[in-house]
Amino acid sequence: MRIKISLIFFLLLNYSVSFAESYIKASNGITWDKNNMTYSAEGDVEFQNDEIKAYANKIKAFYNIENEKEVFEIVNLDTDVKIYYNDEIFSSNSATYNKLSSLITLYGDVSIVSPKRYLSGDELIVDLQNNTRTLKTIEEDSLAEAFIKDE
Repeated sequence: MRIKISLIFFLLLNYSVSFAESYIKASNGITWDKNNMTYSAEGDVEFQNDEIKAYANKIKAFYNIENEKEVFEIVNLDTDVKIYYNDEIFSSNSATYNKLSSLITLYGDVSIVSPKRYLSGDELIVDLQNNTRTLKTIEEDSLAEAFIKDE
């Protein structure tokens, strides 16, 4: 009996990972534009796929059709952006997530919070494939800051 339950659990887990879904939720509604292959959403918006979970006040997501399914390739997030990736939280005024290039670019009042560090600046490029973070300043008087926790 224990083997049957374990096998069923394994098959369900494998099925859910193999067919992970992306979604958009929004408190003020979602507009689907079939001709331009986009979804636009406003209000308390949530986007999730197999890599990230993101929140913002506005989202415009561009998709393509792969294997008869809509796959979000580029997601533009605007106003009060929070993106969760593994154990990191990225915050900013706006951001673009590009699944094809595995990049997240955040703009304006940017911060990264993780268990061991806090970073802040004006612009952040997160390369998910190479696991790098590039923090930039835009204005002459701006600072990029990093605070590392001692253990």
